[in-house]
Amino acid sequence: MGTCGGLGYRMFMGLPWVSGTRKDCALSAQCHNRPVIMVRHREIQLLQLGKGYVQPHHRTSHSANALRMDDNFPFRLQNLELDISFNAIDAVAAAKGIKNLSHLENLYLDGFHLKDAGTVLRAIGALSSLRILFLQYNKIEGTITAQDFHNFSKLEQLILDDSSLNTSMGILSSLAPLTSLKLLSSHSTSLGGNLYDRSLCNLVKLEELDLRFNGITGGLPTCWRNMTSIRILNLEDNEFIDSLASSPIASLTSLEFLSITGNHFDIPSSLSPFANHSRLKVLLLGDNNLIIDTKVASLIPRLQLKVFSMSNSLSKGFKVTSLGFLNHQYDMRIMDLSSNDIWGPFPAWLLENNTKLEMLLMASNLFTTLEVPSRILFNLSEMDISNNRLRGELTTQFWANVPNLYHLNLSANGLEGNIPSNLGSIKSLHFLDLSSNNFSGGLPVQLLHSNSSLHSLNVAYNNLQGQIILSTDTMSPNLSDLLLDHNRFTGNLSFLSSSVNLRVFGISNNFFIGKLPRLIANMSRLESLDLSQNQLDGVIPQELCNLGYLEYLDLSNNCLSGPLPSFFISPWLSHIHLNRNKLNGTLMHVLSNSSNLVTLDLSENEFSGSIPYWLGNLSQLSILSLKGNSFDGRFPEQLCSLKSLSMIDLSENNLFGPLPSCLGPMNFSDEFANKVNSIPHIATEYTGWSLWSYVRAIKSHASPDPDDNSVLEEIWQLPHTVGFTTKRRFDFYKGYALLKMVGLDFSCNQFSGEIPLEIAILQDMLMLNLSHNKLTGHIPTSLSSLTKIESIDLSYNNLTGPIPEELTQLNYLGVFNVSYNDLSGAIPSKNQFGAFDESSYCGNHHLCGLPLSNDCSTTININCSATKSCAKAKEDAFIDRETFYFSFGVSYTTVLLVIPVVLFINPQWRQGWFHYVELVISTCQSSFVTCYYYVQDSFRKLSNC
Repeated sequence: MGTCGGLGYRMFMGLPWVSGTRKDCALSAQCHNRPVIMVRHREIQLLQLGKGYVQPHHRTSHSANALRMDDNFPFRLQNLELDISFNAIDAVAAAKGIKNLSHLENLYLDGFHLKDAGTVLRAIGALSSLRILFLQYNKIEGTITAQDFHNFSKLEQLILDDSSLNTSMGILSSLAPLTSLKLLSSHSTSLGGNLYDRSLCNLVKLEELDLRFNGITGGLPTCWRNMTSIRILNLEDNEFIDSLASSPIASLTSLEFLSITGNHFDIPSSLSPFANHSRLKVLLLGDNNLIIDTKVASLIPRLQLKVFSMSNSLSKGFKVTSLGFLNHQYDMRIMDLSSNDIWGPFPAWLLENNTKLEMLLMASNLFTTLEVPSRILFNLSEMDISNNRLRGELTTQFWANVPNLYHLNLSANGLEGNIPSNLGSIKSLHFLDLSSNNFSGGLPVQLLHSNSSLHSLNVAYNNLQGQIILSTDTMSPNLSDLLLDHNRFTGNLSFLSSSVNLRVFGISNNFFIGKLPRLIANMSRLESLDLSQNQLDGVIPQELCNLGYLEYLDLSNNCLSGPLPSFFISPWLSHIHLNRNKLNGTLMHVLSNSSNLVTLDLSENEFSGSIPYWLGNLSQLSILSLKGNSFDGRFPEQLCSLKSLSMIDLSENNLFGPLPSCLGPMNFSDEFANKVNSIPHIATEYTGWSLWSYVRAIKSHASPDPDDNSVLEEIWQLPHTVGFTTKRRFDFYKGYALLKMVGLDFSCNQFSGEIPLEIAILQDMLMLNLSHNKLTGHIPTSLSSLTKIESIDLSYNNLTGPIPEELTQLNYLGVFNVSYNDLSGAIPSKNQFGAFDESSYCGNHHLCGLPLSNDCSTTININCSATKSCAKAKEDAFIDRETFYFSFGVSYTTVLLVIPVVLFINPQWRQGWFHYVELVISTCQSSFVTCYYYVQDSFRKLSNC
């Protein structure tokens, strides 16, 4: 029901329509009760408004689509709003069709293809009352000039967000006639280039400007100093290069919100350009270049910020006291100084000065001690000091002074001693991350007790030990995420029967023994389960497979045996790791309905029979590893329909027959990168003040709502790891390296016939291993199409003919092995082929040329080492263990003896060395993982399960 001048007017709409009145606040505009005509996402081709109602007409003829207003339509309606976004109406026809709506104030034309944008704008210009124009998600083409906006004298808001502006930066210079414009939003429109010197300079009434995510380069126009009404300015994620000291931003004292995050501004640490910005409340400066400004360190600015972020500054390694203006801030709510390598003691004075602080983000710095603030901070709810160098033990006094803490992250530090049991008594604490420290002793039962408020607990990567003893009566009903990975816990898993509310559970790399309890079926909410790297035995119970919400399952590196359960019921199952057990039998139809499966790793078990054809129905499958089993038979052609596949490893089986010639549809791209992010882990939520709560409050001139339920989510992905042999080495791929790994390994089977030419279609492949088979014929010259390939291994086959000269075009090729075939002719020597040694060609008696010792004018046989079986080649994929342990021990002893002597003699070296070691420790954790997995795998091989 809309009311206008006392006249009640009812619009009847059919089901596809939204109508009546709505209380609308377009960004910061004043709210009105307005009559609304809304036709969105409805593929409407003809819309005729009149005779007191709106009636849709579907036309099937080829005449022009239209939007018509007849003479009976009540054009006298005030405050009229029209939304015809995302329809099939021709944009030009639509603009001309509404020209009689003289009182139209708000117009939404989102989701159109404006082939002739100038014509559309001139037609819309006839709407003399138009105040708000939405042109979001459009494809805007054609020439736009200032003349096209000539009649928009009353326009106050123009929103172009997420449109494709093929008119480039010209659209900004054409906005000069919009002298009444108060809001311009053009984020994510690919503007690029420099701002013209006079761009936007006539818009002196502009209050809000959003140009983020556009790749704009250069500096800011000096005439922006005249935009004295601007309150909100967002230039985030561009390529601006400017000094704030001389930038026009320093003159915009009306600013309340400013974000220049992700540019190349030079920012003085004193923030002297903002000394007179008394209205500024939100200041976001991250990912820029901080200039330590000592000359004006004593400057007392007029601003009192509520939200301040200067994370990931390009100037690393400074003291927090270098930010002298912080000494004069007393009203902070959110402060983010993370990823700056700030060193020295933790600045407790920041907390004492800002007693209203609610969120403190100090991750990835170099703080060494965690000092206790002297004041009780009732408002502090989120604190992240992860990835620093905090040492010592946690004290009980610290928690007494932060009674309302909601989210605490102290991970990746050097904290030690016992975990304080009184952490469980903080009633407001929902998320606690103490992972990657040196905590010892047992896990305080108070953290898991029924009166604990914890929803998420992460104590992985510590030295905790002992057994986990819980019952249904004592287990907290609130706990949903529990990570105990990489500790020294012992005992069995009987406590799982009481963990009925867990959503994410991980105990990998511990010393749990025994069988998987059937009562695991009680964990009906479980989404992610990681029990890998323990000493579990027995069969996988069917009850585990009845968990209806399970997405991630990792039981790898245990001693599980027997066949797989008959069926997994979860429709969400995405990642399965059962590798390195003693599972046997055939696969049958166990996963045939797991249509969302992305990763399937069954390698190094004792499965037999043929590879099931139904694997080809798993359309989302990106990683398939069946390595090291006893599968036989031919390659099932159904697997060629796996268009999302990025990594397949069928090595070390008994497969025979020709290699598949249907590989073309298998894209072998890095599509896995878009799917692995679906792995659930701890989702930490911050409920209360969020940065955007302040932004909305500032934009609406209202007070921020302390009950605002905006959620700041931080997803910590699981350490998703897959083993794969490439470049003659077996490595574990995880994180970014796994996302980008693309490879095919069919080695150590009985495949015969020629190498199919279709392999050349897989142009994104990085690794190809067909070694240790019975392949014949020539090496296809079409392999030169694999332009990204880094490793090719065709050794131990029966290939004949020359090595194609075209392969020298493979610029990224780092490993090339064709040894032990029957190849002939001269070895190519161009490009990187000149760097391959003799081992790449050994065992081919008719090859000649460098690096072999015989030239092509002789027929001298090549003396090579003995041929290697597939089992021997598998062992050689690992570094020789005796050599590794001996060299590691000698090197370690030498370092321990030599370095202290040298550092004792030279104090300057000593100081520099300690600083360097700390820096290396903070950056080399990822490299340690590979070494860790190697050592762990070696010991496992020796233990024989």
